[in-house]
Amino acid sequence: MANLWDGIGIRSALGDHHPFYVYVLCRPCGEPFYVGKGVKFRCLQHEADARTTKALTHKLNVIRSLHRQGQSVGYRIDSSYADEASALARERALIAEIGRHDLKLGPLTNQTDGGEGTSNPSEESRQRRRNSLWGEADDPERQVINQWFQKLTPVKSVPIKPVATFTRAAGLWKNDDTIGMKPRQAGAIVATALANEILLEPNCLLPRRLEVDGVEYIIENGVGRDMVSNGMIEIYEATVARETLKLTTFGYAFVIKTFGSATLIDAGVLLPSTI
Repeated sequence: MANLWDGIGIRSALGDHHPFYVYVLCRPCGEPFYVGKGVKFRCLQHEADARTTKALTHKLNVIRSLHRQGQSVGYRIDSSYADEASALARERALIAEIGRHDLKLGPLTNQTDGGEGTSNPSEESRQRRRNSLWGEADDPERQVINQWFQKLTPVKSVPIKPVATFTRAAGLWKNDDTIGMKPRQAGAIVATALANEILLEPNCLLPRRLEVDGVEYIIENGVGRDMVSNGMIEIYEATVARETLKLTTFGYAFVIKTFGSATLIDAGVLLPSTI
């Protein structure tokens, strides 16, 4: 296998190649997770985006997950060319060879077959769809969250309220009566995961509060207590109205069952390797 460089080593390695190159981002074990065509230091932009943007994509969440584990992205130069057309052709061929995960053909997080130069319309389209969940920025606060949540899961009563108007925010505890797990509860979990950019997995920690378009929201008391009672979550940090929630194995399984892994992967809150 070709040399696997870290972010520093790749800068030096690029000096020995033609202007246009095809690169592979890899996990520390060497498994590839993204193929791209670059010039100059283009291959390093993905890690920069993971650190400095809130974009939710499969590729960026893989990078963020590695960073949280104290691990580094590995870089491999597949080939280089004097002309861009040859690099684009190789990019397309390599993606097909390794295989895209969304097509169930391999481990790559690429959302297109490659060969489009610097554009990535599929990923941009996916991001626009995710952004549209938040509604129009000039909508009233309640309308924004209601529209967003209804697109997650149709319910009669949205369990997320604007903090400024929800004056009854109180602590969460186990009720005497246990209410089974419901789609609106799963939606509340996905909502805070999306807004707080947290990957869903058993025992992940989720803030009760979330921010949408600069407005702070909170999971309402009743739904929060129901989730504690039915075992969907546990209270990890109990500061009243600012609790940190721990998603249990049972809660995680119900969220996956409710939304489906494909939807959650597309939203950027679930990694394929966790399924």
